[in-house]
Amino acid sequence: FLPLLQNYIRRTNPYIRQLLVGWITVLDSVPDISMIDYLPDFLDGLFNMLSDSNREIRQAADSALSEFLREVRLSTVVEFGPMVSILVLQCNNKERLNRLTAITWLAELIHHPHSGGDALLPYHAEVLKAIMTCISDGEGEIRKVAERTNDDLLSL
Repeated sequence: FLPLLQNYIRRTNPYIRQLLVGWITVLDSVPDISMIDYLPDFLDGLFNMLSDSNREIRQAADSALSEFLREVRLSTVVEFGPMVSILVLQCNNKERLNRLTAITWLAELIHHPHSGGDALLPYHAEVLKAIMTCISDGEGEIRKVAERTNDDLLSL
């Protein structure tokens, strides 16, 4: 399934996107399947769905991303590198919801209970660049989250 998911996740067809978000959500709810292990393979695609013109797809993607963020918080093993690269790119997205969600994810990774921030050390330059981009954002809410994230990164 994963090769098919990777192949179709970048498609813009609303029916394909709805199907993919639905499958990702269903597979994530199966206890024997750890979708978080494959998160870097489809994280960027879910983020791109946040800017879809179809409200249902945006909501489904936002819901899936919220659930995965909750799982990342609870996970003892997280691959930060691939996720950080995706989040940094999304912090530069033209869509407000993408930027806000990405900086929120970065803030959570900084606070990840099983890394103490150390797991992010190799990625501090990338994270700092994304934070600075968001601090200069025109949206007040994004700026606030970025400023808090910057303070948290400095206190590590």
